[in-house]
Amino acid sequence: MLEVSLLVETIIYGYFVVVAALGCYLHGRLWIAYRQNRTAKVTDGGQQLDG
Repeated sequence: MLEVSLLVETIIYGYFVVVAALGCYLHGRLWIAYRQNRTAKVTDGGQQLDG
């Protein structure tokens, strides 16, 4: 098995955490923007779409 120092292991796992956090942040922003766009559309009679 490959032996790595504690510092290298911490850096690798830290990188994974940063990438996962960035992905969750971007996914959340896209999801919120989609929801806001979808509810902004108005149907006949002035009622908003509910899904």
